[in-house]
Amino acid sequence: MKSFRFPTKQQELVWQKRRKEIPPSAIARELEVSRALVSKAQRIAEERIEKTLMHIASTNRIRIRHISPRYGFAVGYCPANQSDTYIVYSPVLGTQLWFNHAGDCKSCVEKPVCEKMLRTLADEWNLPLSEVLPPTEAGKELFNAIMRRLQWIE
Repeated sequence: MKSFRFPTKQQELVWQKRRKEIPPSAIARELEVSRALVSKAQRIAEERIEKTLMHIASTNRIRIRHISPRYGFAVGYCPANQSDTYIVYSPVLGTQLWFNHAGDCKSCVEKPVCEKMLRTLADEWNLPLSEVLPPTEAGKELFNAIMRRLQWIE
């Protein structure tokens, strides 16, 4: 696989605004740049995000089923864990992997890390997140909501 780079700060800023459906002309005015520069930054950011998601999938032997560089999200299957796997590019969290699994969250030392990640993603996607469900179940609900928004499932 070819080497990859993360988007620059300006490319990521443009990508975030486009992800929120802000028109390129409004972004150009706000950043005091041309629309062409906004389009180029968006294209490069998406290319870099796609390469990043694909690299993470490849290094973890995940078979990608759906990928959206525009939203920084991919879903696939990990044969080693026998689970659906979600790969997320987040401006706040960086690149994250989530294996769909059943677990005992009560006794897991990673529970606070999982909760923080899920809350951050829910905020970024402007989606509700259950406060009462354990992270394994809340994660399943959140990622299904993201896939519905991307129209990958009903």
